[in-house]
Amino acid sequence: SNKYTLEFARYLASRGQTMWIRYVVVPTWSDDDESAEGLGQFIAELGDCVEKVELLPYHELGKHKWTAMGEKYELDGVHPPKKEVMEHLKEILVSYGVKTNY
Repeated sequence: SNKYTLEFARYLASRGQTMWIRYVVVPTWSDDDESAEGLGQFIAELGDCVEKVELLPYHELGKHKWTAMGEKYELDGVHPPKKEVMEHLKEILVSYGVKTNY
């Protein structure tokens, strides 16, 4: 659950503390319109204290570490999101007045 993370963001906003939000875009996990709309609405509720959102595309750079530790890599078969998906999510966030780095 991200309950405490969201509570902390609300707390920072209540204090007027500026912040950046990082959002990892993982295909089939966090790349859908509903997730982006929810994020945009939440950030809009926080107000001007959110300076920008960093949209971070999922990558497979750490996959070998899981294998080396003998662990199952739960995202096996998931590949980085396409540029078009990243651009689409950016458009959704921008529609809420969010500034993004992507």
